Amino acid sequence: MGPARPSGAGRVSGMVAIGMAVPLLLASLAAAACGGGPTSLSVQLCVGAGPNPCPATGADDTASIGSGQTLGLEISVTDAGAAGTSGLTVVADLPADFRYADTGAMGGTAVRTTPVEAQGNSQNPTWGVWELSGRGDDVVIPFVALAGGNPGTYTMYASASGSSTGNTQSNAFAINLTAAPLLSATVSVTPGQAVEGQDVTYTVTVLNSGTGTANDVSVLVTLPPVFAFDGGIQIQGNSGRSGGTDPVEGSEIAFFDGFELPPESGGSPGLLKLQFNAQVIPGSGADGSYPVGVQVLGDSGQERVDIPESAPVTAT
Repeated sequence: MGPARPSGAGRVSGMVAIGMAVPLLLASLAAAACGGGPTSLSVQLCVGAGPNPCPATGADDTASIGSGQTLGLEISVTDAGAAGTSGLTVVADLPADFRYADTGAMGGTAVRTTPVEAQGNSQNPTWGVWELSGRGDDVVIPFVALAGGNPGTYTMYASASGSSTGNTQSNAFAINLTAAPLLSATVSVTPGQAVEGQDVTYTVTVLNSGTGTANDVSVLVTLPPVFAFDGGIQIQGNSGRSGGTDPVEGSEIAFFDGFELPPESGGSPGLLKLQFNAQVIPGSGADGSYPVGVQVLGDSGQERVDIPESAPVTAT
């Protein structure tokens, strides 16, 4: 499977870079001095590791990420002994409100005998099952998790176990979860049918369900070529506005900006409800179904919501 892509919202888009790869060398089982010794596992967890395997060494550190962002992770398990083991499974122990999203292309030299895939939306994604033949055989698992919860410091772990090993668990790795917005949006129109020269009313609703304020929020509605903006602006909700601009009458592009949406509070998200009129242009020859496209941006484009071809109007 490829890396997950968050739908509709968020820092949409892809994986959040957490600076350079930050490795965490986990506990390992000591190999015996004679006869090659039992299997000894070395397990590492990397945050923001990208396509490269976890580095061999590194110190504990703290990663920072905003609530609602996706976090790139990688677990590397290496057979540091000589005897080998079968039945190897790998588990990630995510913070309580983090959830597994997707797995990238797994690597390593170990043989996967029975594919066991992590379950979507799990707090404890589990992968299996491999056979390690001896010293240096390894498994590399890149995956993506969605960060969630209130701002604060959280810990996460990774572990691995096989038929000839106990469970090898990591030391705690600290993740600093920062306040961040999480935008979503819908668009509707009334009436759904119109004739040339008639106005319809579009309503764009923007919600901030995150833990941080969404600043510099803009709304762009691309009207069909036979429609034109016709005023009638109404703004509702608990959003603020500073220095915003409104569209020009007759324009096919309805652009509004300068909004600030507060974070969710008491179970109620930040709300911007924006209404305006558009007219079916007289003499345009309009005949058919005409949808609109909507784009919402916030925090200098870091928050983005795209709604393609929605709220169609049948014009005659």
